[in-house]
Amino acid sequence: MRASTKKLTTAAVCTAIAVIMCVFTAYLPFSFMPLYVAAFSIFLACKRGSLAYGILCALATVGIMFAMTGLSVSWFLLLFMFAPYGIITYFIHKLSYFKLKSGLLRGAIAIAFFNLTVGLTYIVATRLVIGADIPVTDWVDTLGGYWVLAIVATLVLVPLDFIFSVLGSVVLKKIPPAERKNPAGQNARGENNASDEQAATAGQCDVGASVDGEKKYDIFGYEISDDKSAPKTPDAEKSEKSNGDRD
Repeated sequence: MRASTKKLTTAAVCTAIAVIMCVFTAYLPFSFMPLYVAAFSIFLACKRGSLAYGILCALATVGIMFAMTGLSVSWFLLLFMFAPYGIITYFIHKLSYFKLKSGLLRGAIAIAFFNLTVGLTYIVATRLVIGADIPVTDWVDTLGGYWVLAIVATLVLVPLDFIFSVLGSVVLKKIPPAERKNPAGQNARGENNASDEQAATAGQCDVGASVDGEKKYDIFGYEISDDKSAPKTPDAEKSEKSNGDRD
């Protein structure tokens, strides 16, 4: 299977998984965790397909979920938070929480991203969308206000980013990339080019002239000798007899 076909297949499977997670979110009340799995599927489409395939996976997921839910909190969360999160993690995947500097940097990026997207979702759902039956304000008032919502979201989503990072490293090791670069000195079959050259050289030495005292053979496998007193081949004897008869 070609590398491009493998990438397309991987992206299609990831899109299907993301859509299934959106179905769970649409029909299970107060269930946003499937969107986390959808974001992970978008991330895999980026890593094992390509960035373009990952973006297409995100757009398809957002469009299909809008067809199922319309203007809803879950759709806004997918649009503003989880779909972009799957793409952003493609760029920050190498930032590991197990290293101090990279862990602090990734944590800071996660905190900034989640607070920005939670705030954007809150503003759009409560002020910019008119006529939509989205009781976001009631939910936030129940928690104690927007700032309480932001703190709770940070305390929940940042640890999920840690799990996302570890899970991504494990899954990527289980799913090899679609194409790999061959090491230097190897051909497309993984064989050493040096061995091929040696085999070709050996094949050339089998037929034709020899070097530094090596034996020479003709195309029929008979040994060629420069010494005229050497035994003659059957073909040579027949040739001489025919020439004698002509004389």
